[in-house]
Amino acid sequence: MTDKKSFRTMIFLLFIIILLIGFSDFLDFMPATARNIILIVFVLAVVIYQSKRPVKDLKDVSRRYQSASLYSRKKALEVLNEGLKLETLNNNEKLYLYMQIALEQYKMKDYTNAVESFKRVVDEAIKTEYVRIEEKFLIKMVGTYILENKRSEAEKIYNKLLALGKCEKSKVVEGMLQNKG
Repeated sequence: MTDKKSFRTMIFLLFIIILLIGFSDFLDFMPATARNIILIVFVLAVVIYQSKRPVKDLKDVSRRYQSASLYSRKKALEVLNEGLKLETLNNNEKLYLYMQIALEQYKMKDYTNAVESFKRVVDEAIKTEYVRIEEKFLIKMVGTYILENKRSEAEKIYNKLLALGKCEKSKVVEGMLQNKG
């Protein structure tokens, strides 16, 4: 789903394209390639403006993160870390960013840093009311700890989250923790 800023930008671009196409008869003095170049330059200018616009809230961070993650996980991580510097974030928004950072590091197979990020997620989840960690996230978190030879720490975290009601009991996670092989 797009937010209002993205929607307005898309409508504005569409309007300009329609104007250029509609008034192309008046631009007959220009070769077709020149008209196409003008259109491409205009679209690129708008895209560059959107990417350089200052980050003000979580929506801006999410928008940049989504576009950056298409071509570079490293750049996506930078965007998420930049987002954590925003003073306007509440605990839920910080938790979301910490979760995304941990998952990006997990996907990059940077398990050492992912373990640290998962610790921050757990700390934020404990501080934040009405938060429950989903099983898919737990599986990745516990798997990362196991890959880093920190099975006992993973078990402590899982039991702590269970005791605080921050997650539901998971047969998959318990099986991972039981399996010593």
